[in-house]
Amino acid sequence: MDTFNWSQEDNKCFGCGDNPWGLKLEFEKDGDWMVAKPSLHCHYQGFKNSAHGGIIATLLDEAAAWAVMSKTGRLAPSFKLNCEFKKPVPLEEEITTRAKVLTQKHGVAKSRSEILDKSGNTLATARISSKILDRKIEADS
Repeated sequence: MDTFNWSQEDNKCFGCGDNPWGLKLEFEKDGDWMVAKPSLHCHYQGFKNSAHGGIIATLLDEAAAWAVMSKTGRLAPSFKLNCEFKKPVPLEEEITTRAKVLTQKHGVAKSRSEILDKSGNTLATARISSKILDRKIEADS
């Protein structure tokens, strides 16, 4: 079985890596959920004072990837992402992005992701299907 070295130094991921244009998401485990609490910069604007739909989809997708990787210890790229945008996602204020794995079988994980505002209102949701790869994740200490 192959191993993927998750080096912080080499991680340029737009969602969670050391990328000057990226979201710099930091996830923590909270029960069944993987949670990040970013505040989106105004550079990520779509319509006035709200995040662009592509950024919202990225938040939902990234949370699902972290949930599956946390549960399985393996790389798990998504192959299906079904988003529902319920309310505008604000810029320049803390939001919660979270995901949990709903099912895992035959090398596929199905997850639910959501974005909440500071009052706990649901702003966006997604159902994600991810392929669980054979490569184990080895993180830097």
